[in-house]
Amino acid sequence: MSKHERRQARSPRELARVALPLMGTWGAGLAVMIIVAGQSDDRAGQLLMDPSFTLGLRWYTGLVSNLGILAWTVGAAAAFAGAWMCRMGGRDRAAGFLLGGAALGSLLLADDLFQFHAVLVPTELDLPKIVGQAVLGGAAFAWLAMNHREIRRTHFHLLIASAVALAASVLVDSVFAPAPGEGWNVVEDGAKFLGILAWSAYFVVTTREIARSVYVDALLMWPDDAFESVYGALDDVDV
Repeated sequence: MSKHERRQARSPRELARVALPLMGTWGAGLAVMIIVAGQSDDRAGQLLMDPSFTLGLRWYTGLVSNLGILAWTVGAAAAFAGAWMCRMGGRDRAAGFLLGGAALGSLLLADDLFQFHAVLVPTELDLPKIVGQAVLGGAAFAWLAMNHREIRRTHFHLLIASAVALAASVLVDSVFAPAPGEGWNVVEDGAKFLGILAWSAYFVVTTREIARSVYVDALLMWPDDAFESVYGALDDVDV
């Protein structure tokens, strides 16, 4: 590969095009902050500050729960990235499978983050908690039923481990309804945490395997004289 510096200064048009995602992201962020600014001082503080700081709790309050949220996020992000790679490589079935997994993971993430089935459904909607759990279970079953052929081609033992751990958490919660800090509460949240980690690991591993396959197929399909142009394109990318 040539060691000649191929990178060039970006034109104003290129810079403007790349700035569009930032403008959209900041626009959404500013809209949120405008809504927050319109609230009372107490409510604005509650919306902005970390719960452990607002309530005067220990710094590690909610640590395991926050780690679970991060794990949900990693799994969803990996699935979205894998779906994009599959679209680029013409793997439409794999792309649909990963996109559905990303959507399901995002739903589970939102439910865990905002406590939809645990708090919103029983307190705000005055519905049994099981209704929210049934919605999540139905979404998971639908994804599994529609993608079982693709799932069989992956390391599905990670998915099974996740399902077993999450089911154990739901079972303990339904049977014992443990109070925070009790022994069964450790079992419930511990099983849930392990299930989330297995879920995240499944999509990270699956995306890695599919991305490797797409990359190898692309290399095999390219003619030999295409590599020099690819190397040149890579050299043009700022890192």
